[in-house]
Amino acid sequence: MAALYIFNPEHDYALANNDPHFMPPASAVKFALDCALFLSYIVPEDASLFLPHSTNDKFYSRKDNSWLSETPDFQSVQPWGWDALVLHQCQEHFPYKSLEYENMVITVRRLAHRRNTIAAMEYLKQHCPDEIHLPEPAQELFNTDEMEEYIRKYQHVIFKSPYSGNGRGHLYAHERSNPTLLRQGGGVIRRQGSIMAEPLYEVVQDFAMEFRCHNGQTEFSGYSLFNTLHYGYAGNLLLTDTQIEARLTQWVPEAHLHAIQDHLRDYITHSIAPFYEGYLGVDMFVYQKDNCSYFNPMVEMNLRMTMGLAAHILVERYLHPEAKGIMRLEYQPKFGRLLQQIQNQEPLTIKDGKWHHGFLALNPVTEETQYAITINITNI
Repeated sequence: MAALYIFNPEHDYALANNDPHFMPPASAVKFALDCALFLSYIVPEDASLFLPHSTNDKFYSRKDNSWLSETPDFQSVQPWGWDALVLHQCQEHFPYKSLEYENMVITVRRLAHRRNTIAAMEYLKQHCPDEIHLPEPAQELFNTDEMEEYIRKYQHVIFKSPYSGNGRGHLYAHERSNPTLLRQGGGVIRRQGSIMAEPLYEVVQDFAMEFRCHNGQTEFSGYSLFNTLHYGYAGNLLLTDTQIEARLTQWVPEAHLHAIQDHLRDYITHSIAPFYEGYLGVDMFVYQKDNCSYFNPMVEMNLRMTMGLAAHILVERYLHPEAKGIMRLEYQPKFGRLLQQIQNQEPLTIKDGKWHHGFLALNPVTEETQYAITINITNI
């Protein structure tokens, strides 16, 4: 029997809240409903999909490309990310299959706390060759006095909620604190127990290394190269690992990338894989300092599926060797506008059974659709 997959992009919100009855923001629910079927492109052919937020059709067959009238047979459940909310949703529909995942939810929340990036960075600094210049680890702060002291020391600072993702939960300080910043930071500390602090770097390029933990071991799945907009996800370039490495090596020596990859895999194998089963993305970036290029290999760890890994799978399965492109998350608040926007795009052209050029929405788009995950093959 195959797996049952769930697209729950509200995972980061639910992980922070940690309440099985949490009500995600309406925008996150709409995103989940609009884009759920995009999973059809990245899951195995015999998989089924579960849409917990849907009031009508809840199960979809990837093999038959059709809605199911009843719960399908499945061997395992694989959400985008495990949290108390998605576990509760599973328990409501198939309690007999959900008990085994209770420990996974507890484990994911423990390992997803941003303080774990500190131990990971310290491991890298200890084991990587001296010629790889690595920044200092983030610091975990427990009151607003420590926040003010950190600003005085580093001037330009980013504060991060221990549980957040995709640019959410970030606060910025430039040379001095202010009452609003301290009030917001104090609120994070009251709710989550602490706040993470890092110097603010001049980022040149965001990227990630994607891993998979399975049976206590860790394998490198590939790279992802992504863009951010207002510190949130904007899109992934559709490139092979070789092409991504070629771009990154204009700033970072290939040997340094491979050393980080190897030592990260070792760290994950010893510290995470014995307790966690699934995908794990490590966000990184190249930054400029004093007219030199460096990279930060431990911005955050996402113990879940990522858009970067989805892009990597799309490249391997569907992209023509001649082609390059971008995968984006599109949003239009006005009903009908997204459908109109997509209808004006050049249709996707297939060559040798692969995507060659043109545009494709990876989820159905109707008059009511506000979100779409799209690919645009431009060969640029």
